[in-house]
Amino acid sequence: MRFMPLVIVALAVAVPCMAQGFRKEGQAFVWRSGKPSPSASGGQFIRFENGRWSGGVEGGKSITWQIFLWHDNWIYGTLPGGPVTAGPSLDAGGDLTQSGVFSASAGSPALNYSLRLTPTPEGVKVRCEFRKSAPLKLTSGIWLHVFADRKDFTGQEGMWVRPGAHFSMASAVQTSGSRVYYPVDGRRSLCLDTGGYREFSPDNGDGFVFRQNILPVDFAAGETAVAEYMVRFDTMPSKFPGDIQAAAQPLSLAVPPAALPHKVPLYAKVEIPVDLAATYDNPFDPDDIALDAEIVTPSGKEVVVPGFFMVGCRRDVMAGVEAMIPGDSGSWKVRFTPTERGLYRVRLKARDRTGVVTRDAGTFTVTSAGNGGMGQGHGFVRVSKKDPHFFAFDDGLGFFAIGHNLPNYHTSGQISDDAIRKMSANGENYNRWWMSSAGFGIERKLGWYQQETAARVDHELNTASELSAAGHPMVYMMCMDTHQDYREDGWKHNPFNVINGGPCKTAGEWFTNETARKLYRKRLRYIIARWGYSPNILCWEFGNEFEGWADSDNAMKLPWHREMSDYLRSIDPFRHLITTSFWSNTGPEEFWKLPNIDIVQTHCYTNNDANVAEAVHTYALGQWTHFAKPHLFGEFGIRSGAGTEKLDPQGWGLHNALWAGATSFCAGGPMPWWHENYIDPLNLYFHFTSIARFTADLPLGTAKWAPARMAPLTFVDPAHVPQTRDAKIAPLSVWGKPQFNEFTLQPDGTFSADRKPLQLLQGQGHTDLQNPPTFVVNYPQPGKFILHVDDVSNSGLVKVMLDGIKVAEYDLPCGEGLGVRSEYRQQWNLWETVYDKDFSLDIPAGKHRIQVTNEGKDWVRVTSYTFTGCQILDRPNILVCGMQSPGMAVLWIQNRDSDWFNHQAGKVGKVDAARITLQGVPAGRCRVQWWETWKGGKQKEEMVTATNGKLVLNLPPLETDIAVKIYPAR
Repeated sequence: MRFMPLVIVALAVAVPCMAQGFRKEGQAFVWRSGKPSPSASGGQFIRFENGRWSGGVEGGKSITWQIFLWHDNWIYGTLPGGPVTAGPSLDAGGDLTQSGVFSASAGSPALNYSLRLTPTPEGVKVRCEFRKSAPLKLTSGIWLHVFADRKDFTGQEGMWVRPGAHFSMASAVQTSGSRVYYPVDGRRSLCLDTGGYREFSPDNGDGFVFRQNILPVDFAAGETAVAEYMVRFDTMPSKFPGDIQAAAQPLSLAVPPAALPHKVPLYAKVEIPVDLAATYDNPFDPDDIALDAEIVTPSGKEVVVPGFFMVGCRRDVMAGVEAMIPGDSGSWKVRFTPTERGLYRVRLKARDRTGVVTRDAGTFTVTSAGNGGMGQGHGFVRVSKKDPHFFAFDDGLGFFAIGHNLPNYHTSGQISDDAIRKMSANGENYNRWWMSSAGFGIERKLGWYQQETAARVDHELNTASELSAAGHPMVYMMCMDTHQDYREDGWKHNPFNVINGGPCKTAGEWFTNETARKLYRKRLRYIIARWGYSPNILCWEFGNEFEGWADSDNAMKLPWHREMSDYLRSIDPFRHLITTSFWSNTGPEEFWKLPNIDIVQTHCYTNNDANVAEAVHTYALGQWTHFAKPHLFGEFGIRSGAGTEKLDPQGWGLHNALWAGATSFCAGGPMPWWHENYIDPLNLYFHFTSIARFTADLPLGTAKWAPARMAPLTFVDPAHVPQTRDAKIAPLSVWGKPQFNEFTLQPDGTFSADRKPLQLLQGQGHTDLQNPPTFVVNYPQPGKFILHVDDVSNSGLVKVMLDGIKVAEYDLPCGEGLGVRSEYRQQWNLWETVYDKDFSLDIPAGKHRIQVTNEGKDWVRVTSYTFTGCQILDRPNILVCGMQSPGMAVLWIQNRDSDWFNHQAGKVGKVDAARITLQGVPAGRCRVQWWETWKGGKQKEEMVTATNGKLVLNLPPLETDIAVKIYPAR
């Protein structure tokens, strides 16, 4: 086959004179510039050996790098890790060449490469050609891994990703640019130049580790992909674009002419430029310099809006990659959104170390709402006054949130604002951004806020505003931290860590250290000042999954949440809603009871093969019962790890969760994970479109809702013969000590009192969490007890007791080469092994007590317990989720077997015709709409009469699911 070249980058390098060539030194090939460094003992060098590069100054600092990639399910491969097929050798022209194959896991297709290193007067030009031996999906293109020794660079300032970000090497900055400068000798730097914009990010590992993209796209087998970059030495400038300088000027305030508009639509942004002269070292520190706007509203209310300092940035997109380019050295702004009609008066106040100055800034008049776009013409999202479990805009219009998680901003591939627009075009109105080191985190240096990142937040809010103004609402949950930055390698890079100059020796001290809390409050003030104006912010979320903060417990976290939610409420003049989140499903109740935590969250990854709709329905009803607050599933999925795209490519789990949530008092559809490798590549957006169509006219947020009252389901045929099946129970994926240890199986295949065991059978590693389950089961005839073991940590020893007598013992060791696969967990110094195996026992007929214990070193995960022949279906095997308001009722009716697992296995059978009796319905005729749910369309409408407070609905044989809207007759 003839390979067709796919050229990604081509650098034109001028060669004004003969370049110095490579010289072989031992096993390495070395290029030297011959220009001695002014402070180190030797000159500059670039070395290539065994597929790995290094460069720096002799006797001084150096940087090393290599090419790597991920493919398919994030399988890691490196260029130097694989075999060399030719070279390295010098050709007649002085170029250094080498060919070979990337390292590959067992069974993975080979990725071939060839390299050509060409010396030039400027440095070394590297040409990389890549060819696939068979189809192989690159997860995010091809990258350089760049390594630096921490002891050489601790405290080093001046790393630069040109044209934008300039930061210390310890900072966890994610950005993009065409050249990355790594300092090796003062301002003298090794520069890796890709010619066009490429992504750059920190990576985990000892010392300083960075990733620099050289090939941003995938390519097909049969093509030759080409990436080129230049290695050179260059001197960083003494002043960088966007550099922020200390100021020492007499304190004064001025407002440019016409800074305030004369008339402003209701809910429109008012941005006031402020000419502020002052004395300060850090313009982001309100203890050093503070600007506030004191605004008197038409009703006479006085509102204080904090001002902020910002560096203006220009957004540039080159060949599908975005860069933010600083355009000035900073200016002062105040942003405000009016929520009343009438005359507003503005007075500015500034304070620095020398004193205080005030100035009247003028007035503006607010007229009617703008063009009616939701989130623009309707105002901010609030808790509904009609029903506290739902949302409504300022003007009373209800809002039901529909979206999926795209938490990290992408500057290449599918750029994030393109993704948001695609979501909006398919009926989604909601996203959740992470303000973390991997996304919109602005505090990479304590007390200083990364302006290129802040400019991206501005851009996304502008995108949401444009969509909303056009009638396509888009709001964001702004998650201000995540546990990945406060544990393991994330904590190593965290600016609050004492090793990076922060005040905290442990991540737990972040909650208790007064300096850390003061710095955090300052960051909150900046966030409110710059983005609090926006109606496109649904809510502030303090952090993603607070169990993940290392070295901490709830005794630290609860007072912190109380303090910070009270403070955030006090400084946010726009009264955005506030929430937080936990990975233990519904989370600890004491946090949701805090008065300034407005939204209750659930994060649910079922991690079993059961019907996800059952879990969503159960959790949603539990949160509705306990809290008079809106409830959102901030995250959900059938797996917390990768692989959903193979297990459920059609999106049945996604579909069932959305419909169960929408009819079980959720304030929005459960938000699935896996945008990049599931929802977007498999084009599963239609699931959000269908639920958007169904909910469009529902009075969610404008009416009071209660659970639909229903009599037990019956079959239409009174002579229907009960069906005997296996009872299969999916335990809950929850960390902790099980609340119950005895579970009685009922004839319908469920446990009494809705009890469910937990997946993890704890061993000797966590004796405080042990509470092994005992199952009380009546076998109508001889059958089997089957437990399915997924993964095991360290080692497991499962014992099964039948009526007090040990009948089985399963040794489950962990280590390399055992089970289906094994992985070494370095952070805990142990192996985890996946068994994915059934263990089966014969059980005689009759009533028995079956106890399962684990005496191994650590936990064993059991993802299902099966009791064969123990479920007797004498009623339709249907789940009904339903809600009633004074004006209507909605139902979602699901064949319980219509879940992702059974659809993938081709084992979904129909439920015979059944009857639903809805109770508490006023007498008279009702209009009943029947909805198809896969695409979201009304199938038919009929008139049904309610008598004696009952409305009877006859269902045809049901293979999957159907939805119903019930209205009083017109």
